[in-house]
Amino acid sequence: ANFEFKFQPVTHSDIKKAINSLKPKTSSGIDEISAKLTKICKEEITIPLTDITNKSLQQGIFPDLLKTAKVYPKYKNGENTSTGSYRPISLISTFSKIIEKVVLEKLLLHLQQNNLLTSQQHGFLKGRSTATALIQFTEHIIDELEEGNKVTSLFLDFSKAFDCLNHNRLLSKLRALGVTGTTEKWFHSYLHDRRQLVEIQYTNNNIKQKMKSELISLHRGVPQGSVLGPILYLLLTNDLPSWLQDSCHTVMYADDTAITLAHRSLETLTRNTNTALNITKQYCTTNELVLNEKKTVQLTFTTRNKNNTNITLPDIESKNSTKYLGITIDSSLSWTAHIDGLCKKLSSCTYVIRRLKQISGLEAAKTAYFALFESHMRYGIATWGGTSNTNLERILVQQKRAIRCLANIAPRESCRDAFKELKILTVVSLHIQEVILHAVNTAQLRHRDMHQHNTRHAADFTLPTHHLSLFGRKPSYKGAAYFNRLPDHLKQEPVKTLKRKLNLWLQDNPYYTEKEFCDN
Repeated sequence: ANFEFKFQPVTHSDIKKAINSLKPKTSSGIDEISAKLTKICKEEITIPLTDITNKSLQQGIFPDLLKTAKVYPKYKNGENTSTGSYRPISLISTFSKIIEKVVLEKLLLHLQQNNLLTSQQHGFLKGRSTATALIQFTEHIIDELEEGNKVTSLFLDFSKAFDCLNHNRLLSKLRALGVTGTTEKWFHSYLHDRRQLVEIQYTNNNIKQKMKSELISLHRGVPQGSVLGPILYLLLTNDLPSWLQDSCHTVMYADDTAITLAHRSLETLTRNTNTALNITKQYCTTNELVLNEKKTVQLTFTTRNKNNTNITLPDIESKNSTKYLGITIDSSLSWTAHIDGLCKKLSSCTYVIRRLKQISGLEAAKTAYFALFESHMRYGIATWGGTSNTNLERILVQQKRAIRCLANIAPRESCRDAFKELKILTVVSLHIQEVILHAVNTAQLRHRDMHQHNTRHAADFTLPTHHLSLFGRKPSYKGAAYFNRLPDHLKQEPVKTLKRKLNLWLQDNPYYTEKEFCDN
């Protein structure tokens, strides 16, 4: 390959930037030096750390002392005497994290400049997130249904994906991406000869004590709790979409992978789905990954006027709904199952807000509203916000309860002014905002691309014709349609300032329904 990846010298500002980006945690690795302490000593340690990092990269050797992880058991639930009730949390050295952050930035730059990452991967990459993964996933399904195809998806579950990874397999994938010579030697050194011990803290006669296990060697997997671990896993599975080729639409977020197949003929679709599953199994065998068939789920999508088309696969459970990236997806994309779960969550958030307001006052309660209530409500809203008006109304009812609590309003009184005063967006406005920003950030056709003469609506999006009402609920379609309805002064805003201006405008106009927005 002509895109060789070489480490450039690390500067003092690179190291300072890495230290600044650390969360000020008090937990520490085996050396007992926490991130909080490291940030305090930043000025004193920048120069020696820069020298150590440069020596490491020049010689292709990752320091041995930074390869030992400390694992502690964190209680999840269940019997506290059962080992299954605990989750292992791995803590690595803060200095290791600093070196890794510097390497990660350089590696990502190389991968992005040379266009080496699959566009199907949404994990840990700038401008990509679970939100973009969910939009790509659902829009593809709707497009296929619009074409009159039958559609089915497989939600793949890889057992202990990060722990099973084969080092030599990964290094050969890195070589194909231009990681050779001393750089490859560095990654080899980083992955190999790792060790860990378990530390348990307990109290004896009111004195905190620690008990450590013996060290054991690790021969597989990416280091848990590390900075480079996630991207290395991505690079191992980066070629999965090319194995599956064009018959399959793949969406990946780290190890959460969904593959979608579509065809007019049920027979062909069943055959193609079986083939795709077999290719995936073959891929797992080649790459020493374990596909957990018991937890892999199949979902077949239908439009309301069609009967349920059943595609059965051996050993794979077929369901009417499943959770993917924190959103419950159902076979008719109605999002009702997701709204059911969300309403329960929001109800308990309102309880917390009410208690906090009694104890600590309005500001604390408002902070809790944004941190708990709105973050749950906003998550994935571009995707599920196109649900029925009835479902949105259910969320709005929950939201009004929270607002009444914040603003001390009686149950029968209107909340509209309170939304304005508190500068809080209604669920409808949040959806409008998210889909408009999505439409503006994706390259969609506008009137000015079609017509030479400059009309008043030059900035407007052109809306594709469609048959299914479901198509009209796509985030990109909704966003374009909503954008076209905006006042002219907002349409002229550049992308950078539109977000802030749109937010202020929606704060002044608390919409309760889509119709209100369209009529305004």
